[in-house]
Amino acid sequence: MEDKKSKNILVVNGILHSHFTITVELVRELISLGHNVTCYVLDEFGERMKGVGAKLVVYNVDRNELKKELPPHVPPFAINALIFGRAYDQIFTLLSKDDTKYDYYAFDSFFDIKEMNKILKIPSEKFVLLCDTPIFTDQDFTEPGRKTGLKYADKKYNLDLHDFVQIHYIPNKFKKLIFTSKLFHLRVENTDDTCYFIGPNIEKRKIDESFTFKKDKNKKLIYISLGTIFNFQEQFFSTCIEAFKDSEEYQVIISVGKAIDIKQFKDIPKNISIFSYVPQTQLLPEVDIFITHGGINSVQEGLSAGIPLIVIPQKYDQFDNAKRIEELEAGLSLDKNKITVDLLKDAVNKIMVNREKFKKGVERIDESFKEARNNRKNIYEKIFV
Repeated sequence: MEDKKSKNILVVNGILHSHFTITVELVRELISLGHNVTCYVLDEFGERMKGVGAKLVVYNVDRNELKKELPPHVPPFAINALIFGRAYDQIFTLLSKDDTKYDYYAFDSFFDIKEMNKILKIPSEKFVLLCDTPIFTDQDFTEPGRKTGLKYADKKYNLDLHDFVQIHYIPNKFKKLIFTSKLFHLRVENTDDTCYFIGPNIEKRKIDESFTFKKDKNKKLIYISLGTIFNFQEQFFSTCIEAFKDSEEYQVIISVGKAIDIKQFKDIPKNISIFSYVPQTQLLPEVDIFITHGGINSVQEGLSAGIPLIVIPQKYDQFDNAKRIEELEAGLSLDKNKITVDLLKDAVNKIMVNREKFKKGVERIDESFKEARNNRKNIYEKIFV
């Protein structure tokens, strides 16, 4: 006879790397507790969910067709907005054909499930929001391009879907799994009894044998990355190269992403290596200082690896993350509009001179992550009852 505690749970994954990453371990944990999990996942991430044990439903969005709707050289978020609009359509279609009687629907927090439910008509207590990031700051995140990307789904289903970043400002009473600790959340006063802090997911991926980088044991290693959305800034990376070229103290790895041709960087110094892709969680245990845009995944992966951070926030929750890192003395925050060679050198020097202070700050945050993660089973039992 089937265990009465076993539930049928649908997980609707996010379309962004950071949002997808948080779900892999969650799904694995729910399955280990005896639940039956189905995942709706964008084709880009389907391979990473294989072998986890869930029933996998992969859907496709034609990116080449979407790009035709945009002018050339638009930032990645413009394309993501269009992908999101089509993802709504795909998910409505999949749900209309899915005969499974789900006990719970766990949606990435970027989906406007309140508006979607005008069509789905699912009891609100069956929804769980998966929040990869804390509540956003008082920064102005209004961008008409994102809302424009949702017009396809709005028109087809006669909805008024909220901008998937602005939606984080809208109070709701859905249960929320927040993938950080209460300590690291900048504005705890914005949370209530619908918020459950379960600590970060650090995705365990297979070792990438093609990444053959070797650390110089005689130098400290600086790792520099702007993530997967804001990594198209050639001038920033050029400034980093200039700051640390031919250093006797530092070896540097720079991850520039696929939008930049590495060949444009001429006469790369011997102590600096530039890659289009770096297996971040594989590299971080060797890193001494992490210079990052401050995305929540990168920040929490760095802190969990025991590394002080230099955060250069670009947008969104990155300002919250940078502020909290400074408040908890786990690193420094720099203004992206004021980056110079001297500023980068000075920040790295401050970290190294005060490394014991920053090490204590990092350890405090990491302990809060571990405590939150250790409470996961109890939280799952409260939510998926």
